[in-house]
Parts: sequence; structure tokens; C-alpha cells
Amino acid sequence: MVYMDDSNKFKVLAAIYSFYDQFLKGFPLACRPGCHVCCTVNIVATSLEAGHLLHSSFFDNLDLKKLLSSATTGSVYRPSLSTNQIADFCLRQEEIPPDRVEHGEGVCPFLDQEGLCSVYENRPFACRAMSSREVCQYGGEADMEPFLVTVNLAVYQIIEHLDKEGVSGNLLDVLSELVNNQSVSPGPGDRLISNRALPGFLITPDEQGRFRAFMRRLADFQVGDTTLKAFLDNTSG
Repeated sequence: MVYMDDSNKFKVLAAIYSFYDQFLKGFPLACRPGCHVCCTVNIVATSLEAGHLLHSSFFDNLDLKKLLSSATTGSVYRPSLSTNQIADFCLRQEEIPPDRVEHGEGVCPFLDQEGLCSVYENRPFACRAMSSREVCQYGGEADMEPFLVTVNLAVYQIIEHLDKEGVSGNLLDVLSELVNNQSVSPGPGDRLISNRALPGFLITPDEQGRFRAFMRRLADFQVGDTTLKAFLDNTSG
């Protein structure tokens, strides 16, 4: 197991992103440049992903505090549970507390005038995972292959596990916290929630074989002079 400092975590996260982007090419998707129905102010991310996003050159000459302040003046989606918390409830066969928070109106502040993502290479996993076999703007919602939903949930869980000492929340909130305080830790009444270690994956019996093959491919993906296996040994399915 390789020691995971912040530099290593960013490298591992970038490798997971790269692997997933390649994996996604095996699916027939309708998503195209300029299609941005899912690019809203309701994106959820971990503090690890937000920190990685801040490395984008898009922010070099930008007043990020001002941008984030204006972007969060209205309501945005703020989750009450992390992905691994939800998975833990499911694995223990306990009822999941209801998520009563509402989704806000508004497009992602990182979209340009052509509807393209200005931080595309560094975008969080939630943005990468949102895909559809049909054009969303016609049907009003994404149409995703069931196994891809399973894989997406597992990758969400792995990323949270890598950042288990960090937090999750609305992307704009997490970015604001990092920009203003340089660190993140939820307090009483905070909009952010503590991350959790991976409790296990939620895989149906008929997906077990296919999922194990996916995890082997993920583990074998190259990161510098090693592979993701060196960082993901305690997340194997």
C-alpha cells in the first residue's frame, strides 16, 4: 500500500478520472460538446475533487471568491448524507433517512457562452458520470445503462474513501470553503458532511462477475511507475 499524501491523492484521482473516461468510450452515449442540461449548480463533490479542480488554469486570473459568492446566492442542492453513508445503510439493510433538500435553479458558473465546460479536464466525477443513451433535453432526463449506474456508484464510493478524512457537499460550497479557509471540516449546522470509509459495494448478484472484471481493469491502470492497485488494495470488491 502506497503512502497517500495530498500529492499522491491528486495523482490517483486524476488516474481514476482518466480510466473512467476511457471506460465510458465503450458505451453508446448521446452526450456531445455543448449539451449541458446536467451542468447545474447542484453538483456534489468531495473536498479532494474540489482541491483538484482548483488546479485548473481557468482560475489563474479569476476572482473565484466573487464568482462563488454570486453563484450561491440562490438555493442549491446540499446532500444530507455522503455516498458511503447511504451505502452503509443499504448494506446493513436499514432505512435510509429521507433527503428533503431541494434542487436549485441555475447553470454551472464554469460554463462558457457556448455551453462548454471551462474546467473540463479537472471536472469532478459527478460531471463525468452524468451520461445518457438519449438526448436529455428531449426526454427531460438521462437514460443510463443499469451497469453504468452500478459502476458510477462504486467510483463515487472509492473517491470518497480516498478522501475519508475530508468532506462532501455541493461543489460550490466545498470550493468556497477551500478558497476562504484553505481547509475543510464540517461544524454544527454546516452545509458540508464528513466523508466515510468504504463500507462495501452495492452489487446485484447478476452483476458480480462483470463488476469484478471492471475492478481488475481499474486496479491495473497505470499511475506513474505503479498501478492503481497500490492505492486501492483496501477497496477491492
